[in-house]
Order: sequence, then structure tokens, then C-alpha cells
Amino acid sequence: MNKVLISLAALVLLTSTASAADLPRRVDPPQFAPVPVFSWTGFYVGVNASGVVDGTFGASLLTPVNISGTASAGGYVAGGTIGYNYQFTPGNGFVIGLEGDVGYADIHNRLSVSVPGLGSASAGVETDSYFATARGRLGYAFGPALIFATGGYAASEIGVRADAAALGFAGAFSQKTSIDGYTVGGGLEYAILPNFSVKGEYLYSNLEKPFRGNVLGTDFTARAKLEVQQLKVGINYRFNLFN
Repeated sequence: MNKVLISLAALVLLTSTASAADLPRRVDPPQFAPVPVFSWTGFYVGVNASGVVDGTFGASLLTPVNISGTASAGGYVAGGTIGYNYQFTPGNGFVIGLEGDVGYADIHNRLSVSVPGLGSASAGVETDSYFATARGRLGYAFGPALIFATGGYAASEIGVRADAAALGFAGAFSQKTSIDGYTVGGGLEYAILPNFSVKGEYLYSNLEKPFRGNVLGTDFTARAKLEVQQLKVGINYRFNLFN
């Protein structure tokens, strides 16, 4: 009897062990590293250069008489950029930002004005100084690509060197004056690396300002105007602060 009980117990033990071996083992689920989603949020600095593809200098003499003249303008602007973007949803989504740039501008030409019965005047008009903008940006991102519109404030300095033989006086004068106005445009920026992006941009700027002068004791008031269209390229480095 004891031998029978011992044999049954051994059989039950072997059966339980075999069943346990056949049960599936509990394994932790595989761990996947999260894939980072690109975001344009952050501060950035960069460099840029632009060519003036279409420009106009305008000069209007308001007193002692009213005459005006215009001349096409050409040149370039090159300098630096600083800005901040905020993207509402990483990946694809709307982006808002602020951007400022300042650079050296070399834009120049010469205009001539002829007044029947009074004489003529010629003037060299140039921007051989700074050209700066402070703009807002609104765009939409498709991952590393950002399409944007921009607009805001523009400022520069315009210089006039004139030789006149008209309007009851003859002489020459040279004067520089600050000039400001607005700028609007748009462009495309693309992130070639996580922190570096390249951009192409179009900007239209319209700057205007009245000023006063004196030639050989004759006071006059005039208005200077600069209207330019720029094609700009640049490269930016983006910091990951607060991102």
C-alpha cells in the first residue's frame, strides 16, 4: 500500500512539473525610445546678406518751390539677425516670432532734376550706413520646413550730396539724415540640422522723412524717400532654451 501511495505522489509531482514548464513565461514588454518631434521654439542668432533687386531714391524740394525727382537704386545689405520663435504644437503647426536684424548697407545712385526756366540740379543719393528692421513673424511649420510672413519697422540713414544752379541760388551741400518706415515680406526657412537652419526671404521696405537745409544762405525743406525690394539669404543657429 505504501509503495502504491509513493508511486502516485511521484506521478503527480512529475505531471505538475511538466505542466509548469509548458506555461508561458512572463516577460516585460519591449521598451522603445521616444522619437523626438522637431519644434521651432527657441532663441536664435544668425547672419544674412541681401541684394537690392529693385530700389528707388526719391527727393522732393518743398520750399522755396516744389520740385521732385527719382532714380533707381541698387546695392546690398549684409549683417546679423537675432530672434525668438514659439511653436504651438511640435511637428506641424503655427509658429509666431519676433526678429530683428541690422547690417551695413551700400545703396546708391544719382538723380537729376531740370526745371524749365529755372535751371537744374543734380544730387548723389546714397545709403552708406546701417539698415535695420524689427519685425513680427507668423508662419506654419511642416516639421523642419517653415513658411512665414513678416512685417514691421525699418530704419536707415540717407545721405544727399547736391550741386544746384537753380531757383535763384547756386551752390552745393551735403547732408545725412535718419530715415524710417515699414517693411513687409515673407519667406521659407528649413532646418538642415537640429540647431541650424537656412532661409530665403523677400522684403519690401518703404522709408521716408522730411528734412531742412541751407545753401548759400537760402533755407529749404525737402523730403527724402527710399523704397527697396530685397532678396535675402541667411543661416541661423537656434538655442534650445525653454524648449
